[in-house]
Amino acid sequence: MDKNFIKAFSEVIREEVASKNEVELEGVGRFQFKHKKQFQKQYDNGRVVMMPPKDTITFVPEN
Repeated sequence: MDKNFIKAFSEVIREEVASKNEVELEGVGRFQFKHKKQFQKQYDNGRVVMMPPKDTITFVPEN
């Protein structure tokens, strides 16, 4: 494939997912935007830390 096409294609996917839209590629899978809430994490030594909220992109392959 042409490098310019791949670059443009990845930019479109990035923009759509950043806009919180799901992008589905037929025969491949889909990219999804997910927001993870703040949570507490406790380590083995008993220390408790608040983990900040974050936005992530996940890829779910097609079966």
